[in-house]
Amino acid sequence: NPMHYRHHHTASALLAAAIGCCLVGNADGFGGAALAGIGGGRAAGIPASAGPRKAYAAERAAAAGGVTMKDWSKRDTLADKIGGADDKGFAAVGIEGDIPVIFEQTVAKPAKAKDPLWRRIVRRPSLTPEETAMYSTQPKWRRFLRRPAPGTAPAAPPTEEEEGGEVLNKLETMALVGAPLSSVASQAGQYIKYKCKVGECGTCEVRIDGNWVRTCVAKVPPMDKGAELKVFVRGSMVETKKSTAFFSLSSFISGFKNNALGMVGFVKEGIKGKKNFEDRINKEKELMAQVAARKAAKAAQEGKS
Repeated sequence: NPMHYRHHHTASALLAAAIGCCLVGNADGFGGAALAGIGGGRAAGIPASAGPRKAYAAERAAAAGGVTMKDWSKRDTLADKIGGADDKGFAAVGIEGDIPVIFEQTVAKPAKAKDPLWRRIVRRPSLTPEETAMYSTQPKWRRFLRRPAPGTAPAAPPTEEEEGGEVLNKLETMALVGAPLSSVASQAGQYIKYKCKVGECGTCEVRIDGNWVRTCVAKVPPMDKGAELKVFVRGSMVETKKSTAFFSLSSFISGFKNNALGMVGFVKEGIKGKKNFEDRINKEKELMAQVAARKAAKAAQEGKS
C-alpha cells in the first residue's frame, strides 16, 4: 500500500531526527529542521490557485517555521465585518420598509450573581464595583486584606429596592405592509416564544394598539404616513440560557439530590404499599370468616330440617 508506506516512512524520519537531536544536544534542531522540512515543504507546495484559506494556512506555516497549528480564534461574522443596521442604518444593510416597527418589552433587572461556593464557605465576598474602583488606586496588599487607606471609603452599594425594578427594552426595525410579524420580530432581534405556529395556542401573543394578536399569523397592518407600529411584548417572554457545563459541582449536587429523593420515594411507596397489603389481607380474613359463619348457619339449618 503506497499510503501506508508513505506514513511509515514519515514516522521513521521523525523518529530518526528526534534521536539525532537528542544525541547532539540540539533540541531546537528537531523543531526547526525536522518539522520545518516536513511541514514547511508541504505548505510551500500549495499553489496560489488553491484558495485563500489554504494560502492563509501556508503563510501561517511559513511564519511558524513550517509547523501548522489550528487557529482557535473566533472568526468575525459578516455583520461584524461590514456592520449592521445600528451602525449604518436600515437602508445601508438592505432592510426595506416604509413603516417603523418598535418592539417594547418590560423585563426585570437581572439579579445579582451569587458568589462562588468557596467564597461563601470562607466568607470572603467578591468586591463590589465601588470597592474595585476604590482599590484600583491603592496598593495590592490593601486590596488583599480589605483595608482601604485612611480617609477613603467605597460608596454605599445599592439596596435591594434600588437594584430591583424593571427595564424597558426597545428594538427598532423597518417593515413593509403585509409582512409577517414573526419575520419582522426576527429581523429586529426580538425573541418571541412560539408553540403551534398556526394561531391556535396563543403562546406568541403580543399587544398592538391595545389588542392581543398572535405573532405567528399576524401581518404588519397599513399605517398612516410617519406613524410607528408599536408592539408590546410580555416581560415573561425571555429566552432562557441553558447551562453548557456537564461536569460541575451543581450537576453532582443535583444528581445526588435526585437519587436521594428517588430512594425516599421508593421507601415511602413501599411503606404505603405494605399498609395497603395488610389492610387487604385483614379484609379478606373478615370476608372468609363471614362466609364460614354463613355456611355453618346454613348447615345447621339444613340439619334441623
